[in-house]
Amino acid sequence: MVWPRDAVLPDDGPPEDIYRLAVPIWCETNHEELAEKFGPEYACGFTYGLERGLILANLKPEWARGFYQLLRIHYLQTHTEEDSLDWEDHAEQTVRAIPVAIPWREIEP
Repeated sequence: MVWPRDAVLPDDGPPEDIYRLAVPIWCETNHEELAEKFGPEYACGFTYGLERGLILANLKPEWARGFYQLLRIHYLQTHTEEDSLDWEDHAEQTVRAIPVAIPWREIEP
């Protein structure tokens, strides 16, 4: 499902949306607590990693899907089963927090 954005992109572009909206979802805490626990640069690093992950997943989706399966197997072997149950919820929260619509331009003859 695609939702149209109800506002223009921030001046700093989509990475600002990732930083401001997605980081708290995936890290399950706010920026202040992250900075206190891991340092002020942690959220920026997380944003950069998520941004590059999105690029990689679109340029090489077969690799991203395969690596995701390996990562999931690793989590099931090294973590409790509940540790990865939040992933789908976090993905859904991110999709709702940062709605996306591809702006299609009309093709001129």
